[in-house]
Amino acid sequence: MSPITPQITVALAVLMAALGSFGLAAGSVVQHASVGQRSSVTAGQPDGGSMSLRQIAALLTDRRWLAGMAVIIAGTLLNIAAIFLAPVSVVQPVGVLAVVWSALLAGRIDGVRPRPAIWVAIMVTITGLAGFTALAASHAGAPQAPDLGHAGVIAAVAAVVGLALAASHRLARPRDRALVLATAGAVFYGLTAAMVKLASTLLATGQALISAPMLLTAAGIAAAAVTGGAIVQQAYAAGRAEVTVGALTTIDPIVAVVFGMVALGEGAGAWAPVIAGMAVCGAVAALGVAALSRFQTDNTARTPPEEAMTHHPQHHDLSVAVVSDYSLAHLGGAENAYADQVRALAGVADVLAVNPPSRRLELLGEGDDVTTMPIRAAVTLPGLGLPVVRNTAALRARLREAFVSHRIDIVHVHSEFGLAAAAVQTAQELGIPTVETVHTFFWQTQAPVQGLLARLGPRFHRAVTGLEPTTGILAERPGDSALRNMTLTLARRVDRVVSPSAHQAVRLRQAGLPRVDVVPNSAPPNPSAELLTRIDGPLRVLWIGRFAPEKRVVPFVEAALKALDAVGPDNLRIDMVGTGPQFCQVARMVDARPGIQLAGALPNHLIPARLRRSDVSVLSSIGWDNQPMTIAESVTALRGVIWCDPALTEGLVAADGLPGAGIPAFGEHSPGESGSDLASTLVRLALSPGPAIEASRRALAARELFTADHFTASVRDVYRRAGVRNGAPVTSPAEMENAS
Repeated sequence: MSPITPQITVALAVLMAALGSFGLAAGSVVQHASVGQRSSVTAGQPDGGSMSLRQIAALLTDRRWLAGMAVIIAGTLLNIAAIFLAPVSVVQPVGVLAVVWSALLAGRIDGVRPRPAIWVAIMVTITGLAGFTALAASHAGAPQAPDLGHAGVIAAVAAVVGLALAASHRLARPRDRALVLATAGAVFYGLTAAMVKLASTLLATGQALISAPMLLTAAGIAAAAVTGGAIVQQAYAAGRAEVTVGALTTIDPIVAVVFGMVALGEGAGAWAPVIAGMAVCGAVAALGVAALSRFQTDNTARTPPEEAMTHHPQHHDLSVAVVSDYSLAHLGGAENAYADQVRALAGVADVLAVNPPSRRLELLGEGDDVTTMPIRAAVTLPGLGLPVVRNTAALRARLREAFVSHRIDIVHVHSEFGLAAAAVQTAQELGIPTVETVHTFFWQTQAPVQGLLARLGPRFHRAVTGLEPTTGILAERPGDSALRNMTLTLARRVDRVVSPSAHQAVRLRQAGLPRVDVVPNSAPPNPSAELLTRIDGPLRVLWIGRFAPEKRVVPFVEAALKALDAVGPDNLRIDMVGTGPQFCQVARMVDARPGIQLAGALPNHLIPARLRRSDVSVLSSIGWDNQPMTIAESVTALRGVIWCDPALTEGLVAADGLPGAGIPAFGEHSPGESGSDLASTLVRLALSPGPAIEASRRALAARELFTADHFTASVRDVYRRAGVRNGAPVTSPAEMENAS
C-alpha cells in the first residue's frame, strides 16, 4: 500500500477546511438570528448594540443558539484537523469561503437575495485572500521547533490589539461597530488557530502532553477561544452575520499566517517581495470586508439593537410621537420637562418616545402606554452634552416605519436638531400634523467667539438637519442670534409652536411665528409635599441648577455670602444642588464657609426630598430661562421661589385666577444685576420669614398650573389646532380652518 503523498495530505486538509468554513458560516447565521432576536426585546437598552453578561449567559439556554454553536464546533474541529495535516498558512485562508456561505444562508433565512453590491464586496474579499493564500502556500515550509519566548510575545501583542479593538468599538459609527467587534474577535480566533498549530508542533518535537509548554499553550487556546467567542457574540448583536463572518474569515487567517510564518518558521523561505505581496493582498481582502459592512440585504429594515423599541398595545384614541435630540442622561430642565410630559401624555394617549438611549428612557418604556425608540447618536458634543443625530434618509425610513406601525396622529418635538428635523420631515411626508415645544429661545453664550459662532453655527445646524437656516437678527450679538435662528429654522416648519411661558411666546411671535400657544411645563406629583406653617431655626434656601454663567450662579453665591455676613449661619442656610463648568470656581468661593453647602449633582427623583427640607428655593437667572422646571418643581412641593427675572410669571405672580408663589428679588422696574437686590431679599427673609410661609400657602393653589391634568388638557387643545381631532388627523380644508 503506497503511502499518502504530501500533496494528497494538503488536498485533504483544504477539503476539511472548506467543510469547516461551511460549518462556521451556517452556525454563525443561526447564532446571529438568535442573538438578534434576544437583543431586540431589550427595550431602550442604554448600551445599545451590545449584550449584557446576563443576556450572553441566557444564550446558554437557547436551543437555536446552542444548535448554531454545535455546528460551529463541528466546523472548528474540521479546521483543527486540517491544521494538523498542513501548514496553518495554507489552511486558514480557505476559511474565506465562509463569507459566500453566510451570504447565501442569510439570504435564505431573510427570504431575499443578496444585493449585487454584496457579491462585489465578497469577490474583492475572495480575490485578496486568494492572492494571500497563493503566496503563503507557495513559500510555506514545514514548521520548525518554535521559540516559545518569541511565540509568547507575539501572542501577547495580538491579545492586546484584540482587546483594544473591542474596547474602542463605542468610538466607531453605529454602522461600523459590528465590523470593529468582529475584527477584535477574529484576532483572538486567529490566535486560537495559531496556538493549536503551536501545540501540534510541540507534540511533534517531543513535548509531553502534560509538560509546562503544552499546558501553557492549552491555557492560551482556551483563553483566546472564550474571549474571541464573547466578542463575536457582541458583533452578532451589533450587525449582520455576513459582516461578522467576513471579518472573521479575513482577519483570522492573516493573524494565523503571520503567527505561523514568524513564530513557527513556516515562512522562512519568503523573501521581502513575497511578504509585500501578501500585505497588499491582505489589504485588498480587508477593503472587501469593509465594503461588505456598508451594505445591507434588500428589504432588511431590521431594527439595530441600539434602536430596538419597546412595544405596548394601543389603549387610547390618540397616539403621539414625542421626539427630542437631548439625552435623558443629562439632568437639564428641557430633559426633565420631556420626561415629565411623556408620563403625563401617557395618561391620555399612546406615546412613542423617540430619544437617544439612556437608562432614564428605558424606565419610561416600562409604562404601559409608552413605547420607547432609542436613536443612537454618532457623537456627543463634549462640554455641551448634545448627542448629534443627523437627519438622513435611513433615519427617516426608520421613523416612517415606526409612525405608520404605531398609527401616530401627531408628532411633538422638543428640540431643533437632526432627530427632531427628521421626525418633522417624516411626519409631513405622511400627512401627520407637527408641534414643537421651544424650551428656550434665549440662547446665549459668554464665550468671546461671537463671529466664529455666527459663521459655524448655521453650517453645523444645516449639516445635521438638512434645513436652510433662517438669518434674522434675533439678538444683539451675532453668535447669540445664530443660535436663536436654529430654533426659528425648525419652528417655522411645524404646524403649531408651544411655549411654556407667555413672555417667550411674545418673542416667538415677534420673530415671525404666528401660531404659538402657551402651555406651562408639567411637574410630577409630589405626594410628600407639606405646607410650610412655621420656620424654626435658620431659613433654609435651596438653589438648583447648572453651575454656568447663564444661570448666574456666581452672582448668587456672591449675594449668599454677603447675606451670610450680615445675618450669620444661625439665621440663614444655603444648599446648592448641581454641577457645571463653574462648579470649581464656586467651590473656591465657598471654601469652608459655614452656612453654605454644595451637594453636587443629584438624580431628579431626589429633588422633591431636598425641596421638602427647604423653606424656599431660588432662581437667579436673568434673560435666559423660559419657564424653568425649578419653578414647577418648587411650587409642586409647596415652596415659594425667590426669582430675579421679572419676565418670568407662570406660577410666580397671580394670573388666571391662581395666586403666585414668587418672592421677587428685583426692584420695581428692573432686576438688580449686581445681586444687591438678591442679597437684601435673603437678609430680609432670614430675619423675617413670613413671606416664605405665605408663598408656601399660595403655592397650594398655584401648583394646579403644573399638574398633568392641566398640561394634557392644554396640549390636546394645541393638537386640535394643529390638525388632530378625536384621535385622527383633520384632513379637509374646512376642518383645518376650524381647527386653527
